[in-house]
Amino acid sequence: MSSTRSESQSTTRKITLILLGVVLVGTIFLLPQFVSEPWVAGEEDGLPAIPEPSPSTVAPSTAAELTRYRQESQAVLAEIIAIRDRLLASSVDSWAGPDFQQALGLVETGDEKYSYGEYAESLEQYRQARGQLADLEELGQQKLADAKAATATAIESLNLTVATDSIELAGLIAPDDQEVQQLAARVETLEQIAQHIEAGDQALATDHYTQAQEEYRQAVALDPQHQRSASSLERANREVTASAFRGHMSRGFAALENGNYGEARNAFRQAGKVYPGDPAVQKALEQVANLESGNQVSAELARAAELESREEWRAALDIYQQLLKEDPSLTDARVRLIPSQVRADLDDRMTAYIEEPLKLSNQSEYQAAQAVLADAKGIPNPGPRLSSQISSLESVLKIANSPVDVVFRSDNQTHVVLFRVADLGQFEQVSMKLRPGKYVASGTRGGFRDVRVEFTITGEPLDGPIVVRCEEPVG
Repeated sequence: MSSTRSESQSTTRKITLILLGVVLVGTIFLLPQFVSEPWVAGEEDGLPAIPEPSPSTVAPSTAAELTRYRQESQAVLAEIIAIRDRLLASSVDSWAGPDFQQALGLVETGDEKYSYGEYAESLEQYRQARGQLADLEELGQQKLADAKAATATAIESLNLTVATDSIELAGLIAPDDQEVQQLAARVETLEQIAQHIEAGDQALATDHYTQAQEEYRQAVALDPQHQRSASSLERANREVTASAFRGHMSRGFAALENGNYGEARNAFRQAGKVYPGDPAVQKALEQVANLESGNQVSAELARAAELESREEWRAALDIYQQLLKEDPSLTDARVRLIPSQVRADLDDRMTAYIEEPLKLSNQSEYQAAQAVLADAKGIPNPGPRLSSQISSLESVLKIANSPVDVVFRSDNQTHVVLFRVADLGQFEQVSMKLRPGKYVASGTRGGFRDVRVEFTITGEPLDGPIVVRCEEPVG
């Protein structure tokens, strides 16, 4: 039995050696037949299938290492495929073609080593390729950012050529990028914007501010984000406003020079609406007020002088007093006020005596009138009015000092009293001389109602006697 067991074990070892030999030959000659084409010919699903090493022919540690390298290779290949697809979508051939092809060459080398089962070496190639592709992707993002910035700068500087080239590159790298699409839309209107801005600049240079404003407004309408258009429009708006302000001020000063104070004031106020609180407007309005006031003062002084020439002293005095009330510093009005005051007072007093000569029956009034007459005669070069007043007052004073014969009649039974003159008693008729004035005579008689008679003596003879009789019985 022992001999039989030994023979059996010998036979088993022979079979095992034969099987190992077959596996070794299969690994060398048959394994390459199971490896697919390089990955660049297809997608990740076309990666080569890696045969599992036979645990009966390869050491477990070696098999585990091969499996790890194979799995890592597949993972790196998946990343490579994703990056590759993104780069192709960003038209990498147009901006980094040679570098992209170099990275693909590394992938092909890795595929070749992979096909021979050299997983560690293929993994290294894949990693280098992945690094280069990642760098290219980062470069693409940088080129995209640079292209966007260049486009925006070119749009502001109105450089259509640079803007077009830059946005084309950005469109290749990121055609679906929202900012790129917005910049592309702005580039499409850039030529029109440049034309409007150029026309606006020319109009502004020749002081056609409204035309410039309209050109810039159209440029802003085409691209509201265009800063130069906006700043140019703002400048044109300022110039239009400033031009309107200058126009109002010019019209105001022209009107002021012509003495049209109302028109000047309105023009300056319009300028004030353009620039509220502008000191130039306030100063111009003050100038209008001063000149208008000065002109009015001059006109009033001239009118007062005209009144003086006509000897209308009271009217002239009223003008001087009003002017000084409005502006106490008016020297001319103050100087001319005093003589006008004197002449106006003299005129008033002389007029009062001439118009009411009966006042002169009072001795004090008579003396005052004489003093007034002396003052009037003392004025050199009297005018026609004063000369006439002097003559009239002299006549009134003469009459006032000339008694008039007055006859009184009664019934010899009535007691007659002439107030403030004399007690005439009872009489039938009596005569006496009285100076011009107003008089009152009263009569009393027992059993009869009293009587009162008022009469005025003007200096002219009376029409008849003054009759004083009590004739109406009492009860």
